[in-house]
Amino acid sequence: MLKKLSFILCTTLFAQQSYATDVALGAGLSTLGFGVQGTFAVNPYVNVRLLAQGYDLDEDFEESGINYNSNFKLESYGVLADIHPFAGTFFVSAGWLAHNNGLDLKASCPTSCDIDGTSYKSEPDGQIKATVDLGSNAPYLGIGWGNAMKGGRVYAKLDVGVLFQDDPKASLKATGTFENTATHQQVNVSTNPMFQQEVANEEKDLQKELDDAEGANMYPVISLSVGYRF
Repeated sequence: MLKKLSFILCTTLFAQQSYATDVALGAGLSTLGFGVQGTFAVNPYVNVRLLAQGYDLDEDFEESGINYNSNFKLESYGVLADIHPFAGTFFVSAGWLAHNNGLDLKASCPTSCDIDGTSYKSEPDGQIKATVDLGSNAPYLGIGWGNAMKGGRVYAKLDVGVLFQDDPKASLKATGTFENTATHQQVNVSTNPMFQQEVANEEKDLQKELDDAEGANMYPVISLSVGYRF
């Protein structure tokens, strides 16, 4: 991430020299995480922004006898064009972001958990891992208020928009050893085809839930940023 941020800042400064125009550097907070951005003017109606943002949220919790460790990761960087139709503060924004957004989840069930209708409990080495993948790049559309090239040197901006990510894809797998709580039979995940099929059925059910969720690929973006024009 630091290398990407440095690339954005260096590219923006190069643009300032090449186009002999004002350049603004800013930072902010959004639903995509903490970020930095560089802005330069193409003309009085169009500004171009280079930006990068990210945030990691780790959380451990227990529910219904299952211990969860979750990691929600946000990381994106790209370019946006801010179109100011009246050469003022209001703008329409469009662009493209490369991203590594997604969810990783690890779970163990020392008491019991249901896997495709069968009750199991995990041995110390038993673990269930799930991931939700949202692709690697996405278009962005939004509107906002603020203009880094107008007014005083210090500016503030508000962005509201949507990042159109890929449809979420679920992956579920288990490792280690589990015990069937009804038969008390120990199951080694890697050598038991029946258990592997039960996990595969759970993955299908998870994917169906994601497919049935309307708008799961549309990530809402609200961003507040401040910066300085040089």
